[in-house]
Amino acid sequence: MIFSLIAAILLSPPDTLEASSVTASRNVSPPVSAVSGERLTESPSAADAIRDFSGIQLRDYGGVGGLKTVNVRSLGSAHTAIFMDGVPIDNAQNAQVDLGRIFTEDLETIELFSGQKSALLQTAREYGSASSLHLRTAMPEGRKIRLKVRGGAFGTVSPSGSIETRRGRFAARLRLGGDRASGQYPFHTLDLGKDTLLTRQNCDIKAFRAAGHLWFLPQGGRYEASASWYDAGRGIPGPVFKQSGKYPMSLDRQYDRNLTAQVSGEQSLGHNLRLLVKGRYSLDGLDFIDVSELDPSVSASWNYRLQSAYAAASLGWQALPWLHLNAAIDAQADWLHCQFEARRRQVLGAFSSAFILDPWRIQASVQYQGTSDGYQFLSPALVVDWHPRFDWEFGFLGKRSCRLPSFNDLYYTNVGARDLRPEKVWQVGAWWKWERSFGPWSFRVREELYFNHVTDKLIAVPNGSLFRWSMFNIGRVLVLGDDWDATVAYNAASWKAGITARYSFNRAFDPSSPWQIPYIPLHSGSFNIFGAWGPLRADIRGQVTGIRYSAASSRPEAVLPAFTTWDMTLSWKPLRGLRLAVELRNMFDCHYEIVRQYPMPGIHVMGCVSIEI
Repeated sequence: MIFSLIAAILLSPPDTLEASSVTASRNVSPPVSAVSGERLTESPSAADAIRDFSGIQLRDYGGVGGLKTVNVRSLGSAHTAIFMDGVPIDNAQNAQVDLGRIFTEDLETIELFSGQKSALLQTAREYGSASSLHLRTAMPEGRKIRLKVRGGAFGTVSPSGSIETRRGRFAARLRLGGDRASGQYPFHTLDLGKDTLLTRQNCDIKAFRAAGHLWFLPQGGRYEASASWYDAGRGIPGPVFKQSGKYPMSLDRQYDRNLTAQVSGEQSLGHNLRLLVKGRYSLDGLDFIDVSELDPSVSASWNYRLQSAYAAASLGWQALPWLHLNAAIDAQADWLHCQFEARRRQVLGAFSSAFILDPWRIQASVQYQGTSDGYQFLSPALVVDWHPRFDWEFGFLGKRSCRLPSFNDLYYTNVGARDLRPEKVWQVGAWWKWERSFGPWSFRVREELYFNHVTDKLIAVPNGSLFRWSMFNIGRVLVLGDDWDATVAYNAASWKAGITARYSFNRAFDPSSPWQIPYIPLHSGSFNIFGAWGPLRADIRGQVTGIRYSAASSRPEAVLPAFTTWDMTLSWKPLRGLRLAVELRNMFDCHYEIVRQYPMPGIHVMGCVSIEI
């Protein structure tokens, strides 16, 4: 239905856009990392677009089709709620959202909020997450056709194309794309002290993606509807380990089919009232073939069907020029059908108030969530912002949040229910920011100190396969952190350049043990340097990750060495609407692992051609 509506609008002649006005309130603004523009649209995935953000660990298990998730400030990927146009993308089965399969070409911005989103009108779900990643789709500005092909190393070919238009109060976009790659790459391992070169196997992927989007802009409102389909088959590269004189390689296979439809609307009701409604339905099919590494003739098949329905309504009221109130209620139901049956119904309610009296901005909120399996939780939050001058900002955040065990956490096909407790978090943070421009020069410096107290932390460790994890609770985890980022940019008429440096200190530990929590680096950072002159642009990006441990121990076999990777991108726009780019990834051929026994690719080259008509 939605694809037929999109096609009808796309094939209609373009029209002149009617005049409209946009108003915005000055929101309470906790620290946010954001990426937009060319850096976003030319990233191969959402995971690649955000990998330079401060205070995050991007989990990448190698290969073009490898799982990619984000861990913010040592709280785990399940504590980062992911929203597409304000509607949550989640997975009750495993609480893992693969950022490697999300389109970026049509996105306007990706924002990461550490603690609380700043919007005055939002859903109840958005108030309760420890951090949130918001992806916003760009609305078409006119009629355009875009074609893009990206490919290169690992036999990668990723074509995509879209057609979009805007006619009066209506806009629409239709996009199709796919990915195909063998995924094989060489890697080094030590065999009896000798450097041995092997080839990473079972990393291939074939995927097809389709998405359609509709917008309607009546007076005082905005309505959106979208639908997407994802169909992929891939190999699951297992850990590299030696047994019986050889290195057995994974032959596991995974097949994904995902259908999602969502709607949202925001409308002014007069008398300083605004109504926000959202809804989503998704159907996920996952088939996994588990093949024994030691005896490939032995295998097992697991089939999962997950349905999820979500609805939300929020009412915002500007009671006074300086007082904004918001009440919200959400409901969600999840059904998992496989070798076992699991169901969860969830109700969330939230109330917030925002006081905006310059130079002070204060937001206080409380969220309640209750589930059919007996979990109940309150999440209060307080955000304070102070702007003593236009170029200075100081702030404070205090918040409590909860992460429920997923279906995979709670149920195991051969064992039954697990005794896992919800993971509770107290977050406290304070920050300052200075931002100033002097002619063509602009400067920005920001620091945030934070403390997280986690109770009953849920720890996931790969158990011989990316599909199977060992889950357990740790009594308490404390996280002390300090994030810095600084930017200097020069923007002249004919050329521009800039540099951004980020550093994160992250001490995450169990008070009963002196060791750092597994896979969390104490020190990490990144560097971005770019220069552009006319149609030419060069970007150099470096990422530094300190020593990590694969277990709560300082034994040599648990140490993951520090590593630094450098990437370089050269792009050229010889004609209007045409862009050519070549990207040299890991250009100094660093050999490293993000997860133990999952080696990452060395030096490789990718190319991209995009055309806009």
